[in-house]
Amino acid sequence: MRLLLVLPAVALTLSAGDLEQEMQSLLQRRCLSCHGPKTRTAGLDLSTRNGAIKGGVTGSALKPGSPAESLLLARVVNGQMPPAAPLPPAEKELMQRWIAAGAPWSGAVSEQRAGRDWWALQPLRTIEPPALSAKSPIDRWIYARLRQSALKPSPPAARRILIRRLTFDLLGLPPAPDEVEAFVADRRPDAYERLIDRLLSSPHYGERWARHWLDVVRFSESEGFERDWLRDHAWAYRDYVIRSFNEDKPYTQFAKEQIAGDALAPITRDGITATSLLVLGPFDAVGLTSAVSRERAMVREDQLEEMLGVVSQTFLGLTVNCARCHDHKFDPIPQKDYYRLKAVFEGVWQPTQGEELKADGRVLLTPNEQRSLDEVLNPLRKRITDTEAALGDLHRAAREISLTNIRPSAIWAFDADTRADLGSLHLMATEDVEVAEGRLRPVPGKDSATIATSPINFDVREKTLEAWIYVRKLPDKPATFLRIRNRSGFRGAAVDGIQYVAGKRNQWENLSTVRFRTEDVEGAPEDTAAGERVHIAIVYGANDVIRIYRNGKPYGKSYKPQIDLPVGRLQTYGKDDAVIELTASKDLEVEEARFYSVALTPEQVAESYKFGGKSITVEDLIRAMSPEQQALRTRLLKELKRARAEYAAIKRPDKVFAAESRLPEATHVLIRGDVNNKGDRVAPGAVSCIQGLSPDLDLSFDAPEAERRLKLANWIASPDNPLFARVMVNRVWRYHFGAGLVKNPNDFGFNGGTPSHPELLDWLAQEFIRSGWSLKKLHKLILLSQTYQQSSAYIAEAAEKDADNRLLWRYSPMRMPAEAVRDAMLSVSGQLNPSMYGPSFRPFKIVKNAGSYHSYEPLDSSAPEQQRRTIYRMNVNSGGNPLLDAFDCPVPSVKTPQRSVTTTPLQSLSLMNNSFVQRQAKALAERLSNESPDTSSRVQRGFFLALGRAAQPEELASAVSLIEHHGLESFCWGLFNTSEFVYVH
Repeated sequence: MRLLLVLPAVALTLSAGDLEQEMQSLLQRRCLSCHGPKTRTAGLDLSTRNGAIKGGVTGSALKPGSPAESLLLARVVNGQMPPAAPLPPAEKELMQRWIAAGAPWSGAVSEQRAGRDWWALQPLRTIEPPALSAKSPIDRWIYARLRQSALKPSPPAARRILIRRLTFDLLGLPPAPDEVEAFVADRRPDAYERLIDRLLSSPHYGERWARHWLDVVRFSESEGFERDWLRDHAWAYRDYVIRSFNEDKPYTQFAKEQIAGDALAPITRDGITATSLLVLGPFDAVGLTSAVSRERAMVREDQLEEMLGVVSQTFLGLTVNCARCHDHKFDPIPQKDYYRLKAVFEGVWQPTQGEELKADGRVLLTPNEQRSLDEVLNPLRKRITDTEAALGDLHRAAREISLTNIRPSAIWAFDADTRADLGSLHLMATEDVEVAEGRLRPVPGKDSATIATSPINFDVREKTLEAWIYVRKLPDKPATFLRIRNRSGFRGAAVDGIQYVAGKRNQWENLSTVRFRTEDVEGAPEDTAAGERVHIAIVYGANDVIRIYRNGKPYGKSYKPQIDLPVGRLQTYGKDDAVIELTASKDLEVEEARFYSVALTPEQVAESYKFGGKSITVEDLIRAMSPEQQALRTRLLKELKRARAEYAAIKRPDKVFAAESRLPEATHVLIRGDVNNKGDRVAPGAVSCIQGLSPDLDLSFDAPEAERRLKLANWIASPDNPLFARVMVNRVWRYHFGAGLVKNPNDFGFNGGTPSHPELLDWLAQEFIRSGWSLKKLHKLILLSQTYQQSSAYIAEAAEKDADNRLLWRYSPMRMPAEAVRDAMLSVSGQLNPSMYGPSFRPFKIVKNAGSYHSYEPLDSSAPEQQRRTIYRMNVNSGGNPLLDAFDCPVPSVKTPQRSVTTTPLQSLSLMNNSFVQRQAKALAERLSNESPDTSSRVQRGFFLALGRAAQPEELASAVSLIEHHGLESFCWGLFNTSEFVYVH
């Protein structure tokens, strides 16, 4: 049976020796880790020709001379092998050519791996460019390689093509027709250099190049996983990146800020915002709040690996994260180095709030700004606290608590403040709550607010939670208003509390740790009317039984939870590791709450109910006061109102989704990556394979968290670190030419291969350093080369020798990324909203599914906010855009150092049928009608706007005919559907 293989036609002819050398390198990098002489997965050994011909359990893998009958090629073409990352088209073509040439194979392929002598790990070399007659040193390096292969560069591109290429390259937008004509007519010798300078100074430059960086660092405005909740403050990092590119911030500073900006003196708002890079990855809040300790530990290890991976790949081009379970299989990175580097980030967390670890932001204030704000707020806070305390003391002096059998550990009556009326567990008030009308409630404008006590200074097992609730309206969704919980969050995650369950059950329940201790008690449906009060008490007995009471009487059935599970039994809240929390909402206000460290009997619950819940009213308290006390109370209330008004009038600081620092835990090497199999403890450090750099950061086991990142940032951004400059230079080169000097921008190790022009890479890296780490100067150096300015015309003879254009004998045409396609349509149609910075626009509707999980439905809107550049689109993991997705827009949470460029029928269908495209076609038709007087001039104007050139005579005649028969809008739609519109040549 013959295998039908469909691959693009290939005209490249290489010698058998070249084919063999390239194919051996491919087998080493992509195949032998699974199909080597030691592993022999599925019985297949690809280290020898005989082994490949013999094959494995499915038969022969290779038939020399017959690609169609070689199972190895079939599996590769179908994307089945390698399973983790299919080969790119060029490598599939290489394998096809090699088999067709008879599979030349002179000896065994060794299972090589990079050693400490690997090229990328060596110091930068000082090399003079070849002595060739070219103005740019870049051209001399390129021309020398072309000569070696008997190739020559292409002639210069036409000026009209060059300005379109350069404008899209630097700005991601098409040039205006008048800009094109001005450049074409400008015959000054420095006209092209002036154009580069003008574009680099445009604010749109930062928008274009920030998008490249956001791909690399997996910028995402939602947390991913099953909840995928929004990160409302993440947009500030995007703005930071745009500003940094526009300001030409030195790359060393740019890098250091993103690793340790909140510790880099002087600490700035930019520095704090920049640390978002560390926490923008996927966040499994559900896993981190699991009741199973091993699962929590594994999720945290995954989070730290992801964090470590983005730093090491972005700034070093090393896949250090591959050494988590064992020494790196291909690069000289021992497992210990992984854990030394992990120790640097051990105390870094995403900013969260609440027991569900909901994404939040940290306050965006520098230390100096925080001190200045505190100087204003602290006196007001003290006035409010002192006044509330004085009022509370007056009320407490007038109140007599009557309980015959037992006294609570704490009572909160909310007569004047949030302090405890009995005991020392005072609730710490925040600006989100207020005490009014004898109740705790959120301030106007807030749906709910939560406050907590100081840590409980004794162990708690059996207990009783009790509250009197003033019902303004029964909530439409579950609401928890009184609970006890561990402070240690993901480590313990124990919670017990009182919850109102909305929906069909419409009853009161116990809400406990991840619901293992929560059951339907089959209580009577709640029928409390607005303005009424309800009393709820839950008793947690030493025998694991949970009993609920409503208005002093048993409510529903008592029950034992899943006591076969450790988390199902009665929870222990350790001394100094638990707090009481109260949540007041606009629907349910808290009139009084009590906490008992014992399990009350039914009789005691009834008695507590009888003597609580405003059995002594505020009016009773006032009548019990002397006239002097009543007058003092009136003065204190007026003072409290004034102080609160002054406090509320002060503008609160912004928030930013950036790294939050916590006390780092000890870091141990995990044997085979197992969280339950700890090896030696390690101190924070760096990787040991880079020659000339010590991995020792001179840090102790207990070094402060911020100091760890600061020292690593200085180590990474050191001018002595050859990878730091090489990696960024390669990224910039890759975005200008479509391919890097090193193919994989994120992997300079063995699997990334060797550079096509190693001397040029090192020379550019040194020039980058000498320029003061200026990215704009690096751009200009590359863009002034004739290599960049050459034509993209296809030359068959050159393609026979270098089909992939690795030697740069021409400029490779590039399909515009998805965002540029959308932005170009908006620009051409005249609909582009140029506003920069600020919160992202939301091209979706949020759907809150069961369990508070989110999903996002695309929003098809032409509102001005939705017409901003695509970089300002709120980029969420599960909220894609059909048009952008069709043009290979990546999932934001995935590191994307280079995007896939596919050609699919879906792209054509999207350009034809997508409502956004059709709206822009209509808007362009209206623009052409307004700007041009007749059909011919409208056609020419459309060509100039969309393609940067005039229509040819046959194009003009065809377009005029189309408009006459089908209208101007159809012509505009046709322009957007041309390959010339979405490609840059």
